[in-house]
Amino acid sequence: MSVNKSKFYQHKIVEISFDQNKLSNFPMERGIGHILSENEVNDKILDLREVLIEQLYDVVHGGFLTEHQKKILFMRLMGKTQNEIAEHLGITQSAVHKAMHGNIDYKNNKKRYGGIIKKLRKICKTNESIQVILQKISDVKNGSDE
Repeated sequence: MSVNKSKFYQHKIVEISFDQNKLSNFPMERGIGHILSENEVNDKILDLREVLIEQLYDVVHGGFLTEHQKKILFMRLMGKTQNEIAEHLGITQSAVHKAMHGNIDYKNNKKRYGGIIKKLRKICKTNESIQVILQKISDVKNGSDE
């Protein structure tokens, strides 16, 4: 019987639930996930969120992600944990984490490369339609959407 070497030496990363509202306490740039969270109910924002989700769907299916990455992303968006995704796909939890967040090159100042999240951020920053929608959402939240 062969032992999976990957499981032998890799650490497992444990996921815990976390109240997303607490993330607003951090001074980091707010991401799309924050904007899509439903902590503020406003008809204009809800309408803009729907348009944003349609744009993100187009981005995801625009050929930027591999089929494997799409499977992982959609399962994660459905609320599955990395362990559940790994079990379903027959891969390690570490492989799911790397697919989402990329690999770290420890020989190059721990530079992170690859990963679904990095790809989506890069694409969304250069996608004019998404940027317009994000600006409109920001304007509505700040009360300057007249």
